[in-house]
Amino acid sequence: MRASDRSAIAVMIAVALSSLTLLPLTQDLSYVPLALVVTVAVTLVGGVGRRLALGNGAVLGVQTLVLVAFVLGIALALGGAEDGFLSQVAGLYTSAAEHMRTQAAPMPPHPGVKLLLVTAVGVVAVLTDVLVEGIERPAWAIAPPLTLYLVPALGLAEDLSWWPFVLLAVGYAVVLLSEGLTAADRWPRSVGSADHPQSDQGTHLGYAVRAAAMVVVPVIAATVLVGTVLPLPGQLGWGSAAGRGADGPLQMTDPTLDLKRNLTQPEDYTVLSYQTDGPSGSYLRMASLPVFNDSGWQSAAIALQPGSDLPPPPGLTSEPARTRTTEIQIGDFRSEYLPLPYATRSFQAEGEWAFDDVSLMVLGTGQERNEATRNLSYQVESVDIEPEGSRLTEAEPGTPEDANLTAALPPDLPAEIIDTALEVTQDAESPALKAAALQAFLRSSEFTYSTEPNQGTTYEQLADFLVRDRRGYCEQFAGSMAVMARVVGIPSRVAVGFLPGSRTASGWEVSVRDMHAWPELYFEGEGWVRFEPTPALVTGNAPPWTIEGTNAGGDSTDGAADPSASSAPSASESSASTPTPTPSDSSDALAPTDGAFPWGRVAAAVGVLLGVGALLAVPGLLRLRRRRLRLDHGGEVRDRVERAWAELRDTALDTGQTWPGGSPRSVGTTVAADLEAGPARALTALSQLVERARYARSLETHANVTGLTQEVLEGMTRHLTWDSRLLAAVWPKSLFAGVEWRVPDRFRFWEHIRLPGRHR
Repeated sequence: MRASDRSAIAVMIAVALSSLTLLPLTQDLSYVPLALVVTVAVTLVGGVGRRLALGNGAVLGVQTLVLVAFVLGIALALGGAEDGFLSQVAGLYTSAAEHMRTQAAPMPPHPGVKLLLVTAVGVVAVLTDVLVEGIERPAWAIAPPLTLYLVPALGLAEDLSWWPFVLLAVGYAVVLLSEGLTAADRWPRSVGSADHPQSDQGTHLGYAVRAAAMVVVPVIAATVLVGTVLPLPGQLGWGSAAGRGADGPLQMTDPTLDLKRNLTQPEDYTVLSYQTDGPSGSYLRMASLPVFNDSGWQSAAIALQPGSDLPPPPGLTSEPARTRTTEIQIGDFRSEYLPLPYATRSFQAEGEWAFDDVSLMVLGTGQERNEATRNLSYQVESVDIEPEGSRLTEAEPGTPEDANLTAALPPDLPAEIIDTALEVTQDAESPALKAAALQAFLRSSEFTYSTEPNQGTTYEQLADFLVRDRRGYCEQFAGSMAVMARVVGIPSRVAVGFLPGSRTASGWEVSVRDMHAWPELYFEGEGWVRFEPTPALVTGNAPPWTIEGTNAGGDSTDGAADPSASSAPSASESSASTPTPTPSDSSDALAPTDGAFPWGRVAAAVGVLLGVGALLAVPGLLRLRRRRLRLDHGGEVRDRVERAWAELRDTALDTGQTWPGGSPRSVGTTVAADLEAGPARALTALSQLVERARYARSLETHANVTGLTQEVLEGMTRHLTWDSRLLAAVWPKSLFAGVEWRVPDRFRFWEHIRLPGRHR
């Protein structure tokens, strides 16, 4: 088997194994056979091309064409666009990015993600083949497969299992084994004696296996040991929402990422149950999203306080409607957010918990906080926020403590969202009636509840939902009402949690499909008040304090939700009640990334890795350029001979070999003794040319100086180990041979210091 064939097979195995490290990202395994096919195709083209003696550039070009054709063929088979083939391909990649941004890992199947993963594996196959065969740097072959491993390793909030790293290490070992066999084949066949017979292929294989094992086994063992002994840093990074507790920053997950996944579960099942002394069930609130920008509704940075006794509900000055005690039992539901009735006053739950005194969220802070709620039972004391209808109708928008977040409108909010909010509320006189008008508009027959639209509340998604498609689920309904409430001057935020569930003989049961989002609006004296814009067929009736003719307090028949009963305000009044959009002061708010895949963070890490690699490659690239200039056929014969001699001397210095002093003839004789017959003769001839170039009056020769030099260079480096080759390529000592590494005299202060008793 040729060395190039062996290398192609090694690259194929290494890339195929590294492609499996992407499995934690997706539930769709169909990318694996496609990735295997493109890997085989790329490496097969490389092997055949080198058998046909094609140049490395030509081989790379053919491999690139094969990869592009394969990717385009997959895109054509996947379909998904009607505006042309190129638009179809671009649409698949764009939808893949959006799917990864909005879905938690492992992501559900998606055609664009499949195409993207196969493309990534194909590119890695091409790059690995270039490193191993194109530039003959097999030790560097770890870099491209490592990028595939880093995507889930850096992007997922949970630590990867051991097996992806083992697959990566085994693939690298195969490449090193192939290089070891190739290097062993280059040893002279005639070397041997009666006690040490000539090496055969089996001996070569044994040597190569031991060499690969000496590199890979210690690396795996050291990695396992370091990972076990050393504490890992927190996963707080760019784009993460953090709360600071007693032990430092915590990364908060994005609660909206579980919404659509839970709502579209193929089988509904109970996730928790509760018993309460209240007259009805209760919304169980988990998280609050106060930040709104072009990326949608997001969490904000919060300051967590340890304890289980929460402060009074923000902004509530009147007596609450009632207090209630709730006993909650959670099953196989894992979250760092504790589901609680709003507004909770205290709770008793096992584990480590902390709360935010602004939003009244409670989060786990222990080691396994992402599973803090699993199989947890706890008791909650809370008050019901049920405003009296007439009092709410007269209430003005208040100013919450986090008004810089909850009352701010981004300056680039689309005009169609603003126009829709103003049109819907133009006949409502008070802020509460405006809010009720927005709720009634969204609950009307003009809108359809559907989980088919893409998840998210970006500008484009909300504008499409409000003006054009008008199809969505609770995330779009809640997000739309919250942003339109800000347009008409009411602070707002989006809450995520669970609907009250279904009544049973022993209490209430909440299923996975009861996960829900709703808006909370802030009114003076009432604090944060819940509204329900999602259609009645999903959530039941809206809160009684928002429905026409109802009254939660019982003293009046004027409900807050009677927008038709009030006369239309004048134009001046309408304009006065509409705030001037101001930039959202959310510089301290960091977007949650635990469920959504943090591509920015991965790209930054890969960018740093590539930057460091590029920096380390600078000396080697300079050294390659120097060699190319020295071996150039141009110039006078004397110059070519001197350049060749200097290249041999520097190569010996780079590879740690001896280059003695003395005349060129004596140097040639000494160095040639360690070379094989062919390179030794070439070195002897070259040394004679150097002497004639330096001391003869004229130098006329038909010798191929460059050819002699290359033959000697090949002989000097033929038997180097892979690590010696790597060190010589990355850090060529000859490049720094003329640099004086000494401290200037003015800084050598220690030479002027006289110690007591030591001077005369």
